[in-house]
Amino acid sequence: MRLLILNGFFLFVFSCGLFDANKQNQNPVFVAAKDAQFLKDGVLRAKIDDFNTKIIAAKYVESLMVGRVAVSVAEIDDFYNKNMGQFKRRVDEAMVLLFEGQDKSAAIQIKNILDRNGLDSEKTSGVIKKHKPRRVFFKKTQLSENMSRRVFGSKTGSSFVLERGGGFVVFYIVDIFKKGTVKDLVYVNDEIQSKILAIKNHQLKERIVDSLSVEYGKN
Repeated sequence: MRLLILNGFFLFVFSCGLFDANKQNQNPVFVAAKDAQFLKDGVLRAKIDDFNTKIIAAKYVESLMVGRVAVSVAEIDDFYNKNMGQFKRRVDEAMVLLFEGQDKSAAIQIKNILDRNGLDSEKTSGVIKKHKPRRVFFKKTQLSENMSRRVFGSKTGSSFVLERGGGFVVFYIVDIFKKGTVKDLVYVNDEIQSKILAIKNHQLKERIVDSLSVEYGKN
């Protein structure tokens, strides 16, 4: 028996002559099983054959699906419009830009620029380009009471500085969203695309399996 790997899956093929030549490169537990004649067990061999068959069949179907599924912008828009209820916020949320790993002087400078200029201003754009802040969505229920007050008690377009991990972090409040409001499409676009792809892949897989079953007969 030999061990093959097919696209990340293990395939077991019985070929005893190969074992001894490559014995030094095999898993020691596998070698022990072979030496104990465990691989000659008929039930085990049947299970391995069945396992191999299912893997090959699944990988073959996957190969037939490559490049045959796509999601258009129109499909995403249509899904969003028909299922807006799925995208309602269950708790208050805040979109925040985090300027992390700053020293005190840099943090104060960033805060001053953000507070004195709009998000779309040239100066703010320069700060964002230079420091590459992380965009984070905070849910009110996930924050401590003190942190929740700082974030959700701040006005949109304002900022504050906290000391963390030996450095300073600037929190810039981009927007605050109330519970029950619907998330804009831009925030759920990737989620919708993944859902539609999953549905289409499942439907295509079923069609391929049905077609092959009709042509080659069900086993």
